[in-house]
Amino acid sequence: MRVIKQKMRTKQSGLVVVLFTISLLVILGFAALAIDINHMILNKSRVQNGVDSAALSASVALENGATTSQAAAAAITTIKEMASASGNDELDFNVSGAAGNGSSTKDYSYTSSEGTIIHVQFSNNPITFPAVGILSTARDIYTRVAVEGHSLDSYLLQAFGISKSVRASAVAGKSAGVTSVSNLAPIGICDKSSVNPGSDYVYGYETGLEHEIAGKDASCKNPNQCSDEELNAGNIGPGNYNFLQLQGYGNGKSLEGLQGALGGNPPSGFDDDETGIYFVGGDVDTETGAGNGPATAINSRFVDTDGFPDGDDDPGPNLMDEYNSTNFRRQIVVPIVDCSVSTPGSSQPVTISGFACILLTQQYDKNDKIVYGEFYKGCSVPGGGTGQNPTATGPYKIQLYRDMTTGDS
Repeated sequence: MRVIKQKMRTKQSGLVVVLFTISLLVILGFAALAIDINHMILNKSRVQNGVDSAALSASVALENGATTSQAAAAAITTIKEMASASGNDELDFNVSGAAGNGSSTKDYSYTSSEGTIIHVQFSNNPITFPAVGILSTARDIYTRVAVEGHSLDSYLLQAFGISKSVRASAVAGKSAGVTSVSNLAPIGICDKSSVNPGSDYVYGYETGLEHEIAGKDASCKNPNQCSDEELNAGNIGPGNYNFLQLQGYGNGKSLEGLQGALGGNPPSGFDDDETGIYFVGGDVDTETGAGNGPATAINSRFVDTDGFPDGDDDPGPNLMDEYNSTNFRRQIVVPIVDCSVSTPGSSQPVTISGFACILLTQQYDKNDKIVYGEFYKGCSVPGGGTGQNPTATGPYKIQLYRDMTTGDS
């Protein structure tokens, strides 16, 4: 009996060794999954951040007048700078030169020193990349940046002969029309869409022409004083010269009030019921009077002036001159307002119909007392809420889209 029991103990001890070995392999496998998969997820996020930034950088470059070649270079510069940041040592975006794998105007392919492939592609819609047929520079251009098969170091997984890699992609471009903004200029323009509905007009104002958008005679209250009745900003109401009172700037024409808002200074503070955000269908208060208060503020957008952001140093009267400047201070976003009901001569609200982009064309003359500007069809704003419907006019922002090819976003 003792001999039989001893044999059973010997067999059981062998089984324990087998079970322990199997358990150890399972534990090692789970450890490998925990360590290597977490490592892969972390680097996937890093690569995704890189392509997001690169796509936005290329789209901003296109917005500022760059060619697709220059925009692709901007994307690569951005992703390389991201890879050189602290904590991103493992990322391999050390590329040089471009080898086009398609039309040189819409598809660029880069290969890193360790074989990572980066695509920078362009299209006229945010779904199909690269563009099918000719890429039209007359239409909106969207950017796709994709990193294919970025190899990563394997830790415990290499014991099982498994290697790791991640991929990521991003699409960026113009949004639909903005329906709410916070960075408004305090100038109200009457909606004349029903008067001039043509495609060359923005809310009834012809593009490419200089208009009187605010000031003493901009509303053309006295027809005998109007240089051209069609080139004024409309009549908001008695005592008003198309200036507005924005939230966070207080009353009056001081630096904390109208001057600060006209010059592009940030608001000094909001009341409890104020947000500083203006939206289509909402109201904005009017500011009565004209005077010389706007002079310093408006002119600060052309030349550097103490108390205001840096000016554009008067690059010229044309829109392309503004693209060649560095601060874009002469570009402003203004609300288009409903002037069908004349307001009294006090600070009364008017309803916002939409938003328009204007390039300031002249410095403010204290004798003339008029703010001059040119309407153009679209401008980029850094923030704001967008609607669902694409539009050919008004402000928009550069944003990321879901890549419909891969599902990345």
